[in-house]
Amino acid sequence: MDTPYTRKDINEYTIELDIKIPADSFKHSYDLMLKDYSKDLDIKGFRKGKVPSNLISEQVKEVVKFETFERLAPMYINTAISKEKIAPIAPPQYKEIPKILDDLDISFTITVTTMPKFTLGNLKKVKVEKDKLTVEEKEIDGAIEELKQSQKTKAKEVNDEWAKEIGKLMKAEEVQNLEDLRMKIKSALQVQKDHYQMHKLQNEALKLAITESKIEIPQPAIDFEAQERERSFNEDMKSRGVSIDDFLKANNITIDKMRELWLMDSKEAIESDVFLTLYADEKDVKVSDTELEDKIESIKKNQPNVDKTVFSNPEWREYIIKVEKKEKAFRIFIEEVLGKEFLDNHN
Repeated sequence: MDTPYTRKDINEYTIELDIKIPADSFKHSYDLMLKDYSKDLDIKGFRKGKVPSNLISEQVKEVVKFETFERLAPMYINTAISKEKIAPIAPPQYKEIPKILDDLDISFTITVTTMPKFTLGNLKKVKVEKDKLTVEEKEIDGAIEELKQSQKTKAKEVNDEWAKEIGKLMKAEEVQNLEDLRMKIKSALQVQKDHYQMHKLQNEALKLAITESKIEIPQPAIDFEAQERERSFNEDMKSRGVSIDDFLKANNITIDKMRELWLMDSKEAIESDVFLTLYADEKDVKVSDTELEDKIESIKKNQPNVDKTVFSNPEWREYIIKVEKKEKAFRIFIEEVLGKEFLDNHN
């Protein structure tokens, strides 16, 4: 298919394509669609499907013209994008809907967004502050008070007998007295604090690395990702038989607030994806065949009802490799920033 078009690079990630659909090509498709459309028309004096095109109203013809354009335009767009070797990161946007005039070529302009080229910044500048976390006695006292209020026990006073009962309820048979319980609580609180700090440090390190690498995602890509999240949410609610209005009321949130959160999450997700892809390439991160098969076995175990044919699908396997590669890159990056000793002590 011959696709007359011209390309104009607006900036490093925005391209405009001026595309032309030849009048004869459009007329050929339009006539076929109009003929198909007339099959369902029922006009007195003519058999159904035998209505002459000159008797079809102008309003109907305008609708068919627009539907013809909607059907043809994507083919011309995709051909131009393919010829220019453009990799869009969001659906192309029409600058305006073209006028469709008889016997004239149809010209229209689309804007295509691509991912800018980024390079890793100086990651030696990525520093995060690690705190020495401890559990205070008052925190243990608070946890014990919560257990006293929430758990039903025969013992009414906080003593060794009560602590032993709580230990059984917690399936912690090693708890034989109040001191054992306090040590158990202290250990659990320490793990909780360490886990929270690790998560916080990882997020801080990633954000600093993204900033240092000057990764700024084009807004159309963020908007598209947020729209996909909203679409997925709507489908999920529908499959569960849950009204979106009921969900919003139950969670005390508005759809505008959710859209704001989807936009924020989408921005952070794409930024992280871009950075980890860059980092993986820089560090030449590989996923071995053994690592891939181990991951697939894990998926099979955790998702026993998944369609088994997917496991041999080349595109799916390639997707899993990309995911594993980025996860592996993330672990290497965090070790580089926080240090292996710190990670070993907090795992």
